[in-house]
Amino acid sequence: MQKIIIVIALFSLVACTPKDKQFCECLKVSEEFNELTQKGIAGELSQEELVKAKQLQEEKSKICEPYETMSGEEMLKKKAACGFKE
Repeated sequence: MQKIIIVIALFSLVACTPKDKQFCECLKVSEEFNELTQKGIAGELSQEELVKAKQLQEEKSKICEPYETMSGEEMLKKKAACGFKE
């Protein structure tokens, strides 16, 4: 019974967390940038993708700036509200 209550409480906490559209966009851009970076580390990055990676890095810096000092706990809540999983 306690497990059910805990699950319901956690679900309602996540469901009640307001969705921060800028944070969600920050996560999306960061994920795209990370994928291109991994491709670059593997040595599979074309010149076109390199230009895109630089653009994404600049975009990420602007969009994600307000979240640089956010606590990990708060970040996980916002991430869950955006629909991202760990």
